[in-house]
Amino acid sequence: MFIPENKVQVLKDTLNEVVNKQKDESAPTYTISESKLNDSNIKLPTFIKTNDFTWTFQQIVDTYGIPRYKEFNPAVFNIVTFPFLFGMMFGDVAHGLILFIFGLYLLLNHKNYSQDPNSMLKSFGPARYLLPMMGFFALFSGFIYNDFASSALPLSPSCYTNKSSYNKETDITTYYAERDTNCNYYFGVDHKWHVSTNDLTFLNSLKMKLSVIIGVMHMSLGIFIKGLNCVYFDDWLSFFFEFVPQFTFMVLIFGYMDFMIIYKWLQDWTGRTFYAPNITSTLLDMFLKLGQVAGDPNDNVSII
Repeated sequence: MFIPENKVQVLKDTLNEVVNKQKDESAPTYTISESKLNDSNIKLPTFIKTNDFTWTFQQIVDTYGIPRYKEFNPAVFNIVTFPFLFGMMFGDVAHGLILFIFGLYLLLNHKNYSQDPNSMLKSFGPARYLLPMMGFFALFSGFIYNDFASSALPLSPSCYTNKSSYNKETDITTYYAERDTNCNYYFGVDHKWHVSTNDLTFLNSLKMKLSVIIGVMHMSLGIFIKGLNCVYFDDWLSFFFEFVPQFTFMVLIFGYMDFMIIYKWLQDWTGRTFYAPNITSTLLDMFLKLGQVAGDPNDNVSII
């Protein structure tokens, strides 16, 4: 039987109390042997001490796999990464606010509904810390996306001005928005994008690229933790033939993709949109065409 070291004295006191209550000759006897196991063939169980706050996050990790004995517990990072990634996928001010308020209600009224045997909220009790965190990050991401129940919020004066152009030959008036180059939208996405004809193309691309950047960082963190565990257990075979190839592949392929996304955001492509690289095509061409990129058919200049 395995027990935590800090519980050995509790076990001794409990056994002594039981034995002392039975004063006849049939009283049981016991012996506690405290010895350290050096046999590497014995699989030691993992004991992870949790509290009301960390229990839910530990259950999420244990669903996919329980850490080995003395292995780094990923639930430490999961406390932040899980609700944050949820918020990025569920980014909406209205829905995030509802979830946040509901989570706060569960958190502040836990004693009331936990003592009521007929309360329907008892099943949500273990997640009373997780739900407000998920709602908060969804609320934050909703402000970044400027999305309130699929509508935009005028968080700041728009940097776009409505313009119109009339064509006498076709008798057609074209409406468009012209951006003030000296204007900056203070927080999130300009609300004018939500009434544009290409709003889904722009916003879905933005959300997808943000998710890719954060997702690659999250996966890289997991691979890095695996490398630390290999070093701690002196498992150099797994370190050089699992961790090193995995980390190298992740950084050189998907890390480079993140670099292209950020680089493309920081460049002004006005007047040279042809040279704006397509992230997906560039990544696929690294394998299908060995990195060869298409050139301009007019000047035979390759895109760099």
